[in-house]
Amino acid sequence: MDIIIFISFALGLIFGSFGNVVIYRLPLGKSVVRPRSACPNCSKPVAWYDNIPVFSWLFLLGRCRGCKVRIPFRYPLVELLTGVLWALAYWKYGLTLTALEVMILTFGLVVVSFIDLDHMIIPDVFSLPGIVLGFL
Repeated sequence: MDIIIFISFALGLIFGSFGNVVIYRLPLGKSVVRPRSACPNCSKPVAWYDNIPVFSWLFLLGRCRGCKVRIPFRYPLVELLTGVLWALAYWKYGLTLTALEVMILTFGLVVVSFIDLDHMIIPDVFSLPGIVLGFL
């Protein structure tokens, strides 16, 4: 197995984790950078070791470490989906600019799709730059 497929998958998991932050915060008008991630129920900040894509969700059995409220399955789903799509982009296009473009596109599409599912909107921050990038 090509090690770069694994690296692409792992980077996709990481970007999928960040995608979850964007999906949750952007429609609410919150910063995607600060504050640190916290449980929406008990407000306890998520420790770094509880923020490892997919594995932390599995280890915690899909529950918050603090209050034990369920963490939706959608979080590891977005991470896995992004990881798989990034690995497929590398597998199809190799280590090329096209693969990078596909990875960026798939990240944006995953994020905007889940925002649309939740809020029935497509934020301008995605659609307007997407139009410009499409022409380029």
